[in-house]
Amino acid sequence: MKKFGLLSCMLLLLAGCSDEKPQVSIYHVDDDQEEVEMLKEVFHDNMKISEASGVFFDHQLVVSLQVEPLSKFSKEKIANSIEKEVKSLFPDHEVFVSSDLKITWELKKIIEKQPTEDALKKDLDELRALAKENT
Repeated sequence: MKKFGLLSCMLLLLAGCSDEKPQVSIYHVDDDQEEVEMLKEVFHDNMKISEASGVFFDHQLVVSLQVEPLSKFSKEKIANSIEKEVKSLFPDHEVFVSSDLKITWELKKIIEKQPTEDALKKDLDELRALAKENT
């Protein structure tokens, strides 16, 4: 019985200390891999992010992120630091960062569809309007 308890504790410890990187999905209309890799690096460097999405379009960058459960209390602080870092990396882009779950869902839908430029412009305008809503 003691061996089973010790083995269970060891497995839980190993599972809890895994070095998982956040799930990242990015869509770039112009397919610029250099910009995509730079943004991925920002997400992978921050260990408090569990999931991140981003869309590049016409000098706009829309980013949504979800933080680890233990970091939920500092979610806005993390989003602000990511926003500053992304703005410094992409000074010629209009950057929008959100840690709102509804924005993450909608951005994932956009990335999965990979719409045309006209449809993407409309979708991003709707996404910004959704972000301004108070829920």
